[in-house]
Amino acid sequence: MTGTANKLLECCVAAVTLAWLTYQHKPKCRYLIGATTTCHAFLYSVLRYTSILQPPKGSISYADEAEWRSRILGSLNAVLLIVGSVLCFLEWPYEPIVEGWTGPDRVWSYPCLFASFFVGYLQWDLCWLIWHRRENKDMSAAIHHTLFIAVTHYVLFGCFFKKPFAWLSLTELSTPFLNARWFYAAAKMKERRGYFVSSLLFAVTFLATRVLGYTLGIVDMICSYSHWHSFRGLHATA
Repeated sequence: MTGTANKLLECCVAAVTLAWLTYQHKPKCRYLIGATTTCHAFLYSVLRYTSILQPPKGSISYADEAEWRSRILGSLNAVLLIVGSVLCFLEWPYEPIVEGWTGPDRVWSYPCLFASFFVGYLQWDLCWLIWHRRENKDMSAAIHHTLFIAVTHYVLFGCFFKKPFAWLSLTELSTPFLNARWFYAAAKMKERRGYFVSSLLFAVTFLATRVLGYTLGIVDMICSYSHWHSFRGLHATA
């Protein structure tokens, strides 16, 4: 088989598996996840065949062109999740408290909505990573996406861990600045002020959300252990 045929086969296997996982959810959740994955595929195609928000054709390598488009979509997903994080925090406190951890009544709320968007994006991006594995060669990202897809499908199915999702989605605050920094570097414009500013903002937001925010979220999970300890599957998720 040719390289293209191999990639096509791998993407088809991944797509079928992800479609099966998506189908296990209730219709509302199922449609949201599927629509999100489809929308990202459509937007990527638009970017692929236009020059919107991209450097002049041929000014960067083929691999960087593909990654540039991928990072545009990653930034879009990040902005969506940042908004979602704010809305999730506004749901606090949950009544009863256990609703924020094990969702016994499986009430649909903002964490479910934005987790659906999140996993829909990850599914698209995993397929992108598989297709571009020879140019991208980022196995850690593929492993990261696979784990987060599995975990997100599980918690969505049971409406688990609504409260921690606010902390998790907040970490996306650093992503747009990380991508902006990469855009400057890929376009060979590291000497520009924008590169310095985006690097500084990335460092600040990374420390604030992915270090401090994650730590606060973990402490909250430990302190609330009594509310979710009886669900064995959540121990692996946590």
